[in-house]
Amino acid sequence: MPRETPFNFAFRSPAEAHAALLSQVQPVETESVSLAQAPGRILAQAIIADRPSPSVDVSSMDGYAVRLADLAIAELPIAGEVRIGREPPQLPEGACLRIVTGGAIPAGADAVIKREDVVEYGDRVALPHEVKIQSGQNIRRAGENLLSGASVAFGGRAITPAIGAALAAFGVASPTVFRRVRLSILTTGDEVVPPDIMPTRWQLRDSNAAALRAMFQPLPFVEIVHQHVPDDQAAMNEAVAVTIAGSDALILTGGVSMGHRDYVADALAAAGVRTVFHGLPQRPGKPVLAGIGLNGRPVLALPGNPVSVLVTARRLALPTVFARAGCHSGAVLQSTAAHVVQVTNPDTVSISLWHHRLVKLTTPGHAELLNSRSSGDVPGAAGADGFVEVPPHQQGVGPWPYYSWVV
Repeated sequence: MPRETPFNFAFRSPAEAHAALLSQVQPVETESVSLAQAPGRILAQAIIADRPSPSVDVSSMDGYAVRLADLAIAELPIAGEVRIGREPPQLPEGACLRIVTGGAIPAGADAVIKREDVVEYGDRVALPHEVKIQSGQNIRRAGENLLSGASVAFGGRAITPAIGAALAAFGVASPTVFRRVRLSILTTGDEVVPPDIMPTRWQLRDSNAAALRAMFQPLPFVEIVHQHVPDDQAAMNEAVAVTIAGSDALILTGGVSMGHRDYVADALAAAGVRTVFHGLPQRPGKPVLAGIGLNGRPVLALPGNPVSVLVTARRLALPTVFARAGCHSGAVLQSTAAHVVQVTNPDTVSISLWHHRLVKLTTPGHAELLNSRSSGDVPGAAGADGFVEVPPHQQGVGPWPYYSWVV
């Protein structure tokens, strides 16, 4: 029975197709880790303030805590010091107290005078007439940043330096995070040999696995396993079935088009993967397939040509893995979304597909189109910083969405 083409383009754009895929991706389970293990992981809990911020009224300057009524005195004696991290002494009448930034405001003090605004005489200070002090000056009030019980941050975001600081500041010593995503990569092709092998003229070194490792391995919430599978239906069926069962996400390269030895689509169907789309109106990367396996496992079968792999992995697979890792939609967009650039040497011919063109950034907001000859042009991709996505039947300088190889 003749094999029917799967490229029916049910979705009008890569964005529409990808949204349909993301809506069916479920995050992995959670675990608790120490703060030392948390950086870069995806937070799976809200951070709730267990105390006000600041917890007491504190000085925002190094200087002297004073009572405004005492400023009429020509020279104020220094009655002592407010030690940071300790309960402050009470401010005596007719005197001042030394205080540092972050020191608690002593009872009786109305303001803090900056040290550079006074004249110091050993154990006394004088305030020049031209310096004006108002009530509450240089004082940060308790709770002005946040009140106790308020939300500091929500789950679904990577633990950045700022999120890590908030976890520590509010006593979350063992945050709940989404566990790392087990990402399996299956490369295919009888013509593909490892990079350390000298290929014959009709063979290729495996650049796809290296490209995907470079894209996903820097992510601290991803663990990668790679396997190469020959162009054999039985071998493909077995590799896909075993890999899906032990993975949280699966990316394949090659074997997904209409060749008589393209076995990936059949192997995925046999493993129970439900296809979301197979084929998109785009160049390169038209044959790309996406599906959902058991328990929300995303599967992306990318075309085999290297530039097609780079483009579809960055455009579709990368944000999908972010979603599987527990990132909520806003964080996925923030982490992996395109910027916008103008091209300085636009095409003069438009095509009927979404066109992904390799570019090199020149100045902020501007890029130069590269003359990539085909979806197998590895040297061209190596000279690019990323690509722009041009809609069908459009041309010119843009601005166009720009996707960098790295996030």
